[in-house]
Amino acid sequence: MSRRTLSILALSVICATPTLYAQEAGRIQAGQFDIIPSFESSMAYVGNVAYARDNDPKIYSWRAIFSPELIAATQVDGNPVQFGYRLERGVYFSSTPDDYTDHFLEASGEFELNSRHRVNALAQYEDGHEDRGTGFSLGLGTNIATPDRYKSSFIGTEYMYGAVTSDGMLTFKANRQTLDYDRDEQAYLIRDRVKNRVGAEFGYRIGSATTAVLDVTQTYVRYDNQEGIETRDSDETRVLLGLKWETTAATTGFAKVGYKEKDFKADSRSTFYGTDWEVGVEWQPLTYSTFRFSTNADTRETNGEGNFIRGRDYTASWKHEWLQRLSSSLRVSRETNEYFIDNDAIDNRDDTLMRYVASLNYEARRYLTFTFFYELADRDSNRELIGYDRNVVGISAEVTL
Repeated sequence: MSRRTLSILALSVICATPTLYAQEAGRIQAGQFDIIPSFESSMAYVGNVAYARDNDPKIYSWRAIFSPELIAATQVDGNPVQFGYRLERGVYFSSTPDDYTDHFLEASGEFELNSRHRVNALAQYEDGHEDRGTGFSLGLGTNIATPDRYKSSFIGTEYMYGAVTSDGMLTFKANRQTLDYDRDEQAYLIRDRVKNRVGAEFGYRIGSATTAVLDVTQTYVRYDNQEGIETRDSDETRVLLGLKWETTAATTGFAKVGYKEKDFKADSRSTFYGTDWEVGVEWQPLTYSTFRFSTNADTRETNGEGNFIRGRDYTASWKHEWLQRLSSSLRVSRETNEYFIDNDAIDNRDDTLMRYVASLNYEARRYLTFTFFYELADRDSNRELIGYDRNVVGISAEVTL
């Protein structure tokens, strides 16, 4: 075993030792703040590190991930506010160029002004990466030397009007999301963008456990640099109508369906008109067993060819608690992405990504949980250079106070 591997394993053992002398289980008092530290680490064997195409040579490597997190929580006039920072360091034993260090910052607050007025706010910042062969480098993982790095941010707020016991509830939403690649090549600069979104949702109770919902959203997509190409700037309008329900204590869900329009500023890019939906159902037949199903359809910004991506996602999962400290989870998802080159589907690119995830979770102590996991990703496409399959098997440990 190499010296580098021994050092990584030693660090895992040291970091997995729980912190002592906490004033309260799970948190430390520091003035007006509750400090909540945690640490998660994993060791996994990765088949196809760079998401190489089906017929290309693949990289196989052990991978260690270390992810400490620190949350500071407090209250302002009785309203919860918290700040958080998480670091994630990934180390590949047999593929050093794929090592990465990501940073995540978050701040959030929930403010109840009175019985009829509430405001939620959320701000996030990420200094992150895309694994080789994902995102912009999809199908080209072995052609680039290192993962692509980017910085992204999100800031959003919601204002809710209406008492919790009233039949009607009105929610106004606004947020701003940015994406900025670190690289200076023109191919990356034309992907930097910002999304400004505003909208409103009106819910009205039509039964003891059913609420009708109208959701209207307007999104403005603007790219920072479109030199040399027809701009991909666009305005999106989305109108969904549906229901939220809680028919029994064991079944809850929502279903919304409606209209989507994506209008490009460039005349050469055709306006898209289509049907969007959002569905989520949770069924808990037993207190220790939960099934979930979700699906959605929406437009996404392209990470390569075409004007945009028409995406449809389907996910089914099952979580079961076998014993007080032992549980398992299974998840299967199907993601279809149609890259619209024009409104004639003959020339469009179609990708299908299947994901299978299984895990076994064991709570060894109140402060220590182990998870054994297996992941399989299989992508097919009508473009020969896009398809791949990837396996990951490993164990993770999460430590809290």
